[in-house]
Amino acid sequence: MEQAQYGREVGLLRALVPGVELLLPVPPHQFTQEFLRTERIAIAQPDVDRLIVVRTPSAEAFFGFLDNLVGRSPAMERGAIYADVRKELMKALAAYVGRDAASIGGGDVRALHAYFEDWFGKLSAPRRVFVPCMLTPWAAPRFSVGPADFVFIDDLVRSDFYPPARDTLGTHSFNQMLEFMKENGANWLARISVEGCERHRAEEIAALSTDLAIVALQVVIPLSWGSRTMKRIDARRGGTQRQVITEIEGWYLGSWSNVQAGMAIGTGTLADQLQNTAPVIAAVGRLVKSFATGQYRLPKLEQAWCDAAYWLHEALAENIDSISAVKLETALEVLMWAGSTSGSQARLEAILAAFYGLNPDDPIRSESSMTAKQFAKRIVSDRSQILHGTRSTLNWRSAMNRSGDEGFVIEVVRRTAIELEAYASSPSPKDDLDAFLVWVRGKQ
Repeated sequence: MEQAQYGREVGLLRALVPGVELLLPVPPHQFTQEFLRTERIAIAQPDVDRLIVVRTPSAEAFFGFLDNLVGRSPAMERGAIYADVRKELMKALAAYVGRDAASIGGGDVRALHAYFEDWFGKLSAPRRVFVPCMLTPWAAPRFSVGPADFVFIDDLVRSDFYPPARDTLGTHSFNQMLEFMKENGANWLARISVEGCERHRAEEIAALSTDLAIVALQVVIPLSWGSRTMKRIDARRGGTQRQVITEIEGWYLGSWSNVQAGMAIGTGTLADQLQNTAPVIAAVGRLVKSFATGQYRLPKLEQAWCDAAYWLHEALAENIDSISAVKLETALEVLMWAGSTSGSQARLEAILAAFYGLNPDDPIRSESSMTAKQFAKRIVSDRSQILHGTRSTLNWRSAMNRSGDEGFVIEVVRRTAIELEAYASSPSPKDDLDAFLVWVRGKQ
């Protein structure tokens, strides 16, 4: 029974084991790519007083077995860093050194699965991860976007974010973070609840969840108010000011601009914006929760939205217009599961039809001569030409301005979040883009 259940993995393990060896530790100055090539070592894992290696002929079987191992455990696939699983597998394989490959059977594979289930179970736990952010220098009441709670820096010590007095080490670390935030102009702290992950993966998911939560602000707060540069402190940090000096014929001219995130929002405005756009914040928050917990209502559609929102977040922060255009179109492409240039254009036309009631030959705006089909083709071709080198990245011109593209993608991402919230609650929703778009258009 086990042999049939684990047939492929038994074959991979039998092909892998003969290539696993234990060597003496190698001094760092000798542990080079040349050493690995000469010794025909594909993977090497230092472990206390030994070096665990997989020889090159067994490398394909190693990665095949690793993929099957992770693939059979959805919890570990989501909640562990792939590189960490690889390291642990190397340690587990040390017990097989010298083993006759023919003696390996389904029981060995089952034992390895049990080993990793225990390993992952000990590492995974509910965690709340703290992420410093640059949103606005102005104070505002605490607010949440799904699993992300945001607190202004002046309120942190009095909040439940702050460690209890008995946790002296935690208090010291928290105070260090507060100083770091003050030095770098990060006036907000996000706390993200993440479950079912080991520490490094939880921190990664929390960081990405924070990005997605910030997108909720970016799709409801005008870019002119400084929402473009809202971000985590460790993502595209940049400065809060931009200064340039130019010299011409011996004369120096300086320019200065304030690029601090949310500078133009003003006291009291953020709370008003959040209240006035509560349905959008709630819809985005539900999608962020799906990502942070791994519990999706509509896995394909919700994951696609999260991917698209992240690309939009990256596009808004991008300084170079051509790269921003690539990221904006990528946001649309992953949202629509395009698969190809022609597929991307067709799906974009479907978005225009479902969300805006525009047929391919309809003008994109009443005052425009550009049709919906031409608009879709132009957006798709810009990305394709830049990525394939048929247009220069650094000497790039577009028929439409950047703000127009940004506004369109922001509207699509915002509208999709709202429609997904309603669609998920409709009778028997299908986790399929075409079905979703048909449902949206049927509401008109």
